[in-house]
Amino acid sequence: MDLKPVGIWTGQLDYQPANQAKEAVAELEELGYGAVWVGEAVGREALSNAGLLLSATRRLVVATGIANIWVRDALAMVAGQNTLAEAYPERFLLGLGVSHAPLIEGMRGHHYERPLAAMRQYLDAMDEVVSSYRAVPPGTPPPRVLAALGPKLVI
Repeated sequence: MDLKPVGIWTGQLDYQPANQAKEAVAELEELGYGAVWVGEAVGREALSNAGLLLSATRRLVVATGIANIWVRDALAMVAGQNTLAEAYPERFLLGLGVSHAPLIEGMRGHHYERPLAAMRQYLDAMDEVVSSYRAVPPGTPPPRVLAALGPKLVI
């Protein structure tokens, strides 16, 4: 996966109609950026959005910064990651994170507790269910990265 030296993290694409967001990432690719990182809070759903943006480019890496572990179960995350990695080889990077308590409890109604332990359990669950994925797999195991805003993720 070629991230190149410079990428962009932005939430601004959520404020554009889908066609304009696709035009914007195509332009970023033409300008030589290696990656665009998109988040997941109260805008577009991260994996669907990544697919939308990947469809508009040929080389650009699209990364989630972050896909929220409280939003989908481990098998759904593995399936989404594998789907995008197979469709866009070496161009989708799954960035996982725990987000922030007000977004998880206040907006989504989940219980936000012990983020480090939750992330460890989630990663273990992803590793356990990867063999359950029955669609065409990506050519190589897709990478994942973790986000942390503190020494023990977000507390």
